[in-house]
Amino acid sequence: MKQISILAMVCLLAMAFTRPVTPAKLPDNIAGKYGVCSVEKEEAHPIALELILQTDNTFSYVDNTNPDDKIRVSGKWSIHDGDIILSDYPSVVKIMRIWKPEKDGSAMKSRKGTAFYRLCRMGDVVAR
Repeated sequence: MKQISILAMVCLLAMAFTRPVTPAKLPDNIAGKYGVCSVEKEEAHPIALELILQTDNTFSYVDNTNPDDKIRVSGKWSIHDGDIILSDYPSVVKIMRIWKPEKDGSAMKSRKGTAFYRLCRMGDVVAR
């Protein structure tokens, strides 16, 4: 009986320090063009990393950060638990397939191994 009361106390204590999980609120229009944040003009530099999310839930992804292994893929995107998930792309090379949008929709963040990336919203996309 003593073990049950100790277990009940531990459970109640754990519940007291947890907060309810609320679903992440995504910006109304997440579709758009995202690229490397820069204070310089975009035309002055070639695309290093770019993610374009179309309104029809397709995407295009360009990663020129490694000149020996440039990546250019397209596929479908979806939202799961507040994250943007890239899927259905034909690539044997790993890409950053999970992106976390910032609350105001101004940027997306992702991680590939120990490298962290942040892409700023560069503009809207034209419907296809």
